[in-house]
Amino acid sequence: SPRAEFRQVPVMSIRRFRRAHAWRACIVVFRFVFTTTLVLLPATAVPAQSHWRDVQRVVAFGDLHGDYDQYEALLRLNGLVDEQLHWRGGRTHLVQLGDVPDRGADSLRIMRHLMRLQHEASRSGGAVHTLVGNHEAMNILGDLSYVHPGEYAALVTRRSARLQKDYLAKVYESRIRHDPSLPADRSAVMAQLKSQFPLGYVEHRVLWQSGGELAQWVAGNPAVVRINRTLFCHGGINPLAELMSIDAINASISAALRDANPAPDNLADRADGPLWYRGLAIEEESTAADAVDRMLDFYDADRIVIAHTPTRGRIVARFGGKVILADTGISAFYGSHAVNLVIEGDELYSQTPEGRERVVPGTPEKQRLETQ
Repeated sequence: SPRAEFRQVPVMSIRRFRRAHAWRACIVVFRFVFTTTLVLLPATAVPAQSHWRDVQRVVAFGDLHGDYDQYEALLRLNGLVDEQLHWRGGRTHLVQLGDVPDRGADSLRIMRHLMRLQHEASRSGGAVHTLVGNHEAMNILGDLSYVHPGEYAALVTRRSARLQKDYLAKVYESRIRHDPSLPADRSAVMAQLKSQFPLGYVEHRVLWQSGGELAQWVAGNPAVVRINRTLFCHGGINPLAELMSIDAINASISAALRDANPAPDNLADRADGPLWYRGLAIEEESTAADAVDRMLDFYDADRIVIAHTPTRGRIVARFGGKVILADTGISAFYGSHAVNLVIEGDELYSQTPEGRERVVPGTPEKQRLETQ
């Protein structure tokens, strides 16, 4: 697995942590309830469903990467929330295409609000689909390469220093057992560990490790949905690989994210899997067109909407409009482009603060896409 090396970082299991620090973990969760501006909702997602018909309006947001201000601005721009940020989108379906965490400080705040909107939209006849992205999977599977310092800081409480101290002591003991050649100066090692595992780290892992609140919520969300005749997926579906049903894809990724020790080749972690695949965004259209047609025929769909590959401020239509790139670079990390996709009937629009315009196929050779 391309991420396996990150899983070697010593992290206390959820069960061991809860046994050793049950009351402290309760304090952390208690703080979330009473110090955030959002209501803490159950971690279980709205019951799984992969296909919706007769939806008149779909709004799709690409990668948010912890930028709450941009997220809120797009909700308001598209008329999806009222002044108090409660759902007012009626029967609209909002699709968040994954990658809420990492690169920005406010991912938890966004996820809390998305949890609430899932329930509010459902009661109004609409829906909020929060798809699994590769960064959600990375946080669960232990690759914390892109966690923003602010994401740890958001979890810090008065108890964090004690949690960190207890955790670092266990890490130190574990390392000494496995490597007796560590420096005899314990203080020097502990200083290095404090940098590696900052305040808020333990709380972050409690939320994100398999079995944690956010891990359960993400694992209950789909990787692929079909609304009317449009597929939505974070990275994309490899048209050259053996095609799986939407339900099979979602079940496989959910199982990997719920497993404390998933197989190295699990679908959530594969470079050609739906969370990571970039081929639909970067392959030559002339060589991949037939495969894309076969893939869409398999799913009885007219197009697929993907994120994952930033387009720097625009909605990009490839393969004659059969592949739509909707990661416009919404977050500050990618330029704060307040642009999202809207589908009404058979029409596709690019929504910006200045208005909206129809999405038309472009010339891919002239499009500069971010692939990192």
